[in-house]
Order: sequence, then C-alpha cells, then structure tokens
Amino acid sequence: MTEQLTVTVGKADGRDTVLTVSGELDRDVTHVLEEAGEAALASGVERLVLDLRGLTFCDSSGLRILVQLHRLAEDRGVSLRLAELHPSVSTVVEVVNLDRMLALYPTVAAALLRPAG
Repeated sequence: MTEQLTVTVGKADGRDTVLTVSGELDRDVTHVLEEAGEAALASGVERLVLDLRGLTFCDSSGLRILVQLHRLAEDRGVSLRLAELHPSVSTVVEVVNLDRMLALYPTVAAALLRPAG
C-alpha cells in the first residue's frame, strides 16, 4: 500500500508560494501534486518552491508531474524550484538527468533568495 501523499501550502505571499510535499509520489497519487501545483501557478506567483524533504519515493509518473509543472511554470514566466530533496528522490532525479532541467536547491531558504537563477 502506498503511503499517503500530502501537499500543504507553507508560504503564500503573492510573489512566492512554498508547497511542502510529503509521502510517496507514484501513479496513484500524482493528481494530488498536479492539482496543488497547477493551483499555485494559476494564482499569479513569481516563484513556486516545492519543499521535498518529506518526499521519500518518486516513480516515473511522479517525475513526469515534476517535468509537467516545470513546463507549465516556464510557460507562465514562473520560476519553479525544488528544495531539500530527500536522498532517495535526489538520486532518481540525477540518474535520469532531470537535475539539468529542474532548478534544485539545498534548502527552502536558498530557493527563496532573489534573483532567480
């Protein structure tokens, strides 16, 4: 049985939104992150940070959602940043070379620093 995936808004000030993601991201629960990410992007933010320290597993369908959110953010001129990746998730992201596409940060605080980059 898959561990429940939760996505909570940790900060939303109009310019930045931080979504804290916890649990396991697989094909059965990708809609949870997809809906939360799309809602945050639709709110007009300049930067969306995904705090992934509590995300302990991510399969290929989860990676697909991260890429989808990245592309949607890019289309809207929003900076999507992934912060504090759990080691197991970081390994998967690096193995499939998504670390070349996605902006990864060691901490949420670092991801929230300006300028975008």
